[in-house]
Amino acid sequence: MQNGTEETVTGAAAILSALEDAGITHLFVNLGSDHPAFLAAFASREHTKLQIFSSPNEMNALSAASGFAQVTGRPAAVLVHVECGTQGLAGAVHNVSKGRIPVMIFAGTVPFTQEGELKGSRNEYIHWIQDVPDQRAILRQYMRFEHEIRTPFNARQTVLRALQFATSSPQGPTYLIAAREVLKAEVPVRYGKPLKPKASQSVPKNGSLELCSLSHSAREELASVLLEASRPLIVTSYSGRSEAGFEALRQLAELLVIPVHENAPIYNNFPTTSFLHQGHQWNGGGQLPALAEADVIIVVDSDVPWIPAQSKPNDEALIYHLDCDPLKEGTTLWSLPCEKRWKCDSSLALQQLVETIRSKTAILASSKTRDRIESRTTVLQTRFEERQARLTKAESSLSPTGGLTVPYFMAALREACDGLQVVGLNESTTNLGNVADHLRHTAPLSLIGSGGGALGWYSGAAVGAHMGLRSLGRENDMLIAFTGDGTWLFGIPSCAYWMAKKYETPFLTIIWNNGGWSSPKNACLRIHSELNSPVQNGDNASSKTRAGVSDLAERLMVGIDPSPAFGKIAEGAGNAWWAVAAGPERIDEICREAIRVVREEKRCAVVEVVIDKI
Repeated sequence: MQNGTEETVTGAAAILSALEDAGITHLFVNLGSDHPAFLAAFASREHTKLQIFSSPNEMNALSAASGFAQVTGRPAAVLVHVECGTQGLAGAVHNVSKGRIPVMIFAGTVPFTQEGELKGSRNEYIHWIQDVPDQRAILRQYMRFEHEIRTPFNARQTVLRALQFATSSPQGPTYLIAAREVLKAEVPVRYGKPLKPKASQSVPKNGSLELCSLSHSAREELASVLLEASRPLIVTSYSGRSEAGFEALRQLAELLVIPVHENAPIYNNFPTTSFLHQGHQWNGGGQLPALAEADVIIVVDSDVPWIPAQSKPNDEALIYHLDCDPLKEGTTLWSLPCEKRWKCDSSLALQQLVETIRSKTAILASSKTRDRIESRTTVLQTRFEERQARLTKAESSLSPTGGLTVPYFMAALREACDGLQVVGLNESTTNLGNVADHLRHTAPLSLIGSGGGALGWYSGAAVGAHMGLRSLGRENDMLIAFTGDGTWLFGIPSCAYWMAKKYETPFLTIIWNNGGWSSPKNACLRIHSELNSPVQNGDNASSKTRAGVSDLAERLMVGIDPSPAFGKIAEGAGNAWWAVAAGPERIDEICREAIRVVREEKRCAVVEVVIDKI
């Protein structure tokens, strides 16, 4: 624009330019009456590096930004409508916060003038209805940083600061707001889109914090402890969020033959086909032998390394904690008594530790060290073979009623995906472990979770993850979302499959249909076990069949009966192909066809897997 003789830009254009200059390539939007200046900027087509994607639902939009960031390691941005759209982000806010996922959220606010004093002044009845005392309070406790842009003169600086917080460890979401008048106001281009930005406007000079490494003394101490340990153990949940972290952990574990346990993992952190892998645990599973017998435990990037009521270390174990967020600043009740803890980037810290241990050539070559490693190798190989035998047996066994099980189906799906690079999004709730155990993944970022506990992430995340893979030149990776029937409904499928069709981001969805929400039922029975007693509920109260949910599930209000036509919903929203696997007879054919549809027809595919009802 021209204002007199000097070129100008609007506040909205200044925000978009800042995002673009900072390297943001994906902006997911759900637009409203606070966004006229943004719409005008979109129409100008001036911000060619910033791709705009419309999402009919805000939670899907933020989940898509999450999926993109998790796959690429790069932040994405979301634009929503005032306080209503902010609330529409729903549980995705919790997920990106708890999962430490870098995203920037922007929302407009109602105009602050009402008689036409400024451009953008109130001119719709809803501008009074959507006026709230503290819009930022809606998200404040989940954000790394939140602020209001009050003038377009420093809009660029504020955006860069928000991104600085989002991308600095521990990463996470940030939230900015601005009124219509600010977004519409014009400023000289040197403030909004400077060709030669001054220091406060410079992207390189306002970047994220440098990653933290371990001090020399910390490396020496940890190396000494691990070299002297008889039964060391590494426990992690999200060190695999980067390829560097995955590789550094693998090198450390293999160097000293240290078993690795993944507890409530957000990302896959270690090759599951390695004899050092101790499996996965979420809820249940009992005491982990490797945890009980360990004399040294290194906890690396974990919010829940174990649940003390179910599985815990012995009292004599020496515990050390390496984490990007060791104090868990966003959690009120949290405790991990340990010898020492360090705030660091695990990919750097573990690689440093590997180099330090490798430098101890005399100790590594000593008979004591070799004997300890050989002893561990024998025990761990035997334990791994026994565990693999159990997994293989589960994959060949139907349920007691003759129905499909998750392991049985996973074996068929894995066979159908042979030769493909699978990227799985795991939101299978009570079947999280079954998917993780039976996918048999070996590469980093092969299995990703939501990062939190708000269900419905899978669908938007799949759209964003596909976009992320495409930006990495990996569009041919086989993207599969695993979800339960209840969680599938939480994912607003009518929106997500429409987005997948519009933006050509096909993915395969596997729905575990057990007829209800098993998690709340299980939570209840862990405390009220008497409810599962035939004496309390009748002989058939806790029976599980393929025909319908149990009487107990209905009484607890956790049943989904009648079952929705999942495939038809996806077909109507996004022309998805679908099939129902109700028994073992056709699952090989169904898996192959679903994969073909996604890869060749570039359509979403949905496979409903009917398993025994809760």
